[in-house]
Amino acid sequence: MIDIDFLWVGEKQKTGDAITCQFTDPSTGQDVVIVIDGGFADDGSRIASHVRRYYGTDRVDLVICTHPDDDHIRGLFGVIEELDVARLLIHRPSAYGYTGDDVKATLVDDLIATARGCGTAVDHGFAGTTYFGGALTIAGPSESYYRQLLEEQVQYGSLTASIGRAFSKAASSVMEAIRSLVSDPGETMTDDNGGTTPRNNSSVITNLAVDGYRALFTGDAGVPALNQAADHLDLAGKSATIDFLDVPHHGSRHNLDPQTLDRLLGPIVGDLQYGSAFVSVGKEADDFPRPEVANAIRRRGYPVSATRGQSIRWNRGGYLRPDYSALTPIGWLAE
Repeated sequence: MIDIDFLWVGEKQKTGDAITCQFTDPSTGQDVVIVIDGGFADDGSRIASHVRRYYGTDRVDLVICTHPDDDHIRGLFGVIEELDVARLLIHRPSAYGYTGDDVKATLVDDLIATARGCGTAVDHGFAGTTYFGGALTIAGPSESYYRQLLEEQVQYGSLTASIGRAFSKAASSVMEAIRSLVSDPGETMTDDNGGTTPRNNSSVITNLAVDGYRALFTGDAGVPALNQAADHLDLAGKSATIDFLDVPHHGSRHNLDPQTLDRLLGPIVGDLQYGSAFVSVGKEADDFPRPEVANAIRRRGYPVSATRGQSIRWNRGGYLRPDYSALTPIGWLAE
């Protein structure tokens, strides 16, 4: 059994990640619960309520903070305070001598202190760390790559800020141009448009393989981080076909290119369906996911479904939820 929920984050154009998952641990036969990121501060209590209501427990076996951006880490304080969390996996800049705001060192240390105060064990494992009898594998980053990215965050702090402003400006300028189409417009994605920030590339990338199904959770990772993670999974013999993809960084055009998509999902197959992809976007974040990204993923057999003000679910087994409606994936979008 595997049950994955993307909880809605963001009333308007703000967007973040809050993912919960319940699955059967193949090593014990027992159901376990994990949380990957917690959205903003106000989202922590909703995540806790979701776990209690739909998973029937107050216990979370593992919380993963992919990286310390506010839309991923802030809600985890509430999750840890309100639920019985066994373990927290988080990478700690101060352990490598980085203490500034460029790397969000204080925010990370505050979450670690909160976790320890609640009796939660804290892990700092990198690529190769496994949980639940090997069902869950941390695919990236490696420790050496994480160190490199910390240095890049410090060196290019002002640059990454300007990139962020440019991303926001570019998104706003095309928002009204995005429209639905009745057929595939043809692929226009050629590259990752200059890539994403070092902090995004430091995201924890998680591979989950349960009952013959495989899910890949990507945080805000970009092309170099995703390919390093794929290299690790190849070497570990864990690169079977993906059934479920967490689309990185809310469907930004700075996190994927055609070659990486071909590697992760396979080549273009048109309208055949091989798996599913979810993307977290704010309720009124109409500029995400980017059309060229959503279309490129769909072309490879993975229709994309977006939260956009509702929580959405992908499951194989699990319990019935009469209050959940059927998913309607995003159609073809004008590129």
